[in-house]
Amino acid sequence: MASEQAHLEGPVARLIQLKSQCVGPRFDKDVYRQTGVFVVTGLFPPDHMATWLETWATFYQTTLHTRQVNRFNPVSVNEEPPDSLRAIYRHPALLDVAEQIFGLHIALYNFRFVVKDKFARGPVFRHQDIPYHTGQMHRASFFVPLSKVTKHNGGMTYFLGTHNFGYLGDAGELLDNIIPADWPSLTPEMSLGDVAIMDSAVWHESGPHTDGEDRVLVDIHLQPASDPTSGEILRGEPVAEYKIPHFLRGKLFKRSRVTRLAELQAEVDRLKNGDAG
Repeated sequence: MASEQAHLEGPVARLIQLKSQCVGPRFDKDVYRQTGVFVVTGLFPPDHMATWLETWATFYQTTLHTRQVNRFNPVSVNEEPPDSLRAIYRHPALLDVAEQIFGLHIALYNFRFVVKDKFARGPVFRHQDIPYHTGQMHRASFFVPLSKVTKHNGGMTYFLGTHNFGYLGDAGELLDNIIPADWPSLTPEMSLGDVAIMDSAVWHESGPHTDGEDRVLVDIHLQPASDPTSGEILRGEPVAEYKIPHFLRGKLFKRSRVTRLAELQAEVDRLKNGDAG
């Protein structure tokens, strides 16, 4: 029996030094490459933010006050947002940052909202996004707040450098103690106009909403346009030679762990409802 807990290993001391460099008004490609995280402050002009906020408020009041909550991911908004909010991921300032990560040809993978509202006040467990995606692994989330973001209203925590571990072999909640206790994490407070960029393989989590306004984040997944899952081309050309249509994502297997789990969950639900016949 091992005398001490085994941990994954990494350059903890260097990551601790880099933590203070992960937030600033100008994107630092080298810091992002090493940590997988960077928060650009004041990227979007106030007048653009005001327009998006007004549109979001109307959308929430008219559509999301009774939104359909995903039992397995309650923070994710399933309803289709107004097309005018797509201007956020088409904004030149955001694409200028994305070009430093992906090169000249940039495409959209996914666009959604993740919120901590009255339907989803709880924490989100530690995980990475890559296992839930289709296609290649060079991808990032651009989180744009449409509210203040703090640790009190469910702000996200990023574990620096963990994207370097790559895909971990499965999807789900990661062990709390699989990395050393002094491994650095970042829980940035964000204001309107900021954007947090996160490599999709970075481990992250969020605490519960305990105080303050609803936490509202636009979650924009961008990637090189050479990826076979590329959707809208946002900059450059549609250079992908291979193509996985959007409607086929998650539908490529005759049988898989996911389909089996779905079958088992349906059977559990049926039994709970007393339908044993």
